[in-house]
Amino acid sequence: MNKLKIYISAFILAVFSIQIAYPSLAQAAQLRVLANSSKKELTVSESPEGKLLVLAKNVKQPNKVVRAVITAYSSTPDQTDNDPFIGASGKHVYDGMIAANWLPFGTKIKIPSLYGEKVFTVDDRMNSRYGYGRMDIWMDAPRAEVNKFGVKRVDVEIYYAESPTKVAKADRI
Repeated sequence: MNKLKIYISAFILAVFSIQIAYPSLAQAAQLRVLANSSKKELTVSESPEGKLLVLAKNVKQPNKVVRAVITAYSSTPDQTDNDPFIGASGKHVYDGMIAANWLPFGTKIKIPSLYGEKVFTVDDRMNSRYGYGRMDIWMDAPRAEVNKFGVKRVDVEIYYAESPTKVAKADRI
């Protein structure tokens, strides 16, 4: 046990010595370690003193990635029901609203190949004939522009809304 403590102390001392003697080397090694983690988003910048700054934050991974058929719609009576500006969830239409019959309201969606990191939220439904793997993006545009979007088959990242779990208290087991 004492040898383990000595090795750990020596390692910590070596790391601090490298950081003091070669700060850019230590930061570069730190950058490589962080870059190897797929759950981190890195931001690298240089301070006014010329030091390399690495900021890392956790990146939420999608619950599921599926290949989906994506189309678009707008708030025209021929593409919606009798109230074209209210989604099935009861919310007024907005940029980032998406319709999907197979996902619960509030589910977050990313379509990286089309929209990068933009987040869409399921707050509307489609015609009942459309099922799994079909989605419709709401657009604030004339019908001709919406039609130019066409039909796209792309990978979609799905982030289910997190709901708190209630735990019952048991007096005895």
